[in-house]
Amino acid sequence: MLSINSAFEELRLHVPTFPFEKRLSKIDTLRLAIAYIALLKEILISDYDPITYIEKCLRGEIKGEHTAEWNTSDLTARLSWINWENLGINIAQRNPMGAFSPFIRTPHSITTIPSSLGTESSTYYGYNNRSND
Repeated sequence: MLSINSAFEELRLHVPTFPFEKRLSKIDTLRLAIAYIALLKEILISDYDPITYIEKCLRGEIKGEHTAEWNTSDLTARLSWINWENLGINIAQRNPMGAFSPFIRTPHSITTIPSSLGTESSTYYGYNNRSND
């Protein structure tokens, strides 16, 4: 049982989470991981750079047959909290040819927020701190 729990803890580190979340349940972790993997797969086959693709999907500008696989309210809510500039990604200076990929450059920046950290520390990892809005 310890190895299963360890595997879930590791998986939780690689899916987008809100800065204020203490811990996802196992079923929520699995559902979120499935949606996130589907999103990453769709980004790889799209003609857009990753950030543009996510932005267009969140605005409803891209609707494909596979979008429904990952476009869950749970995942889209988490993606909408990402602050790319806090991750060191300057949106204005992205390569229009799509050569720039934050998912390759910083693969865990979006997801490696230890559950013990509060929202103050989570802003460093790329999330908007909504309490200051």
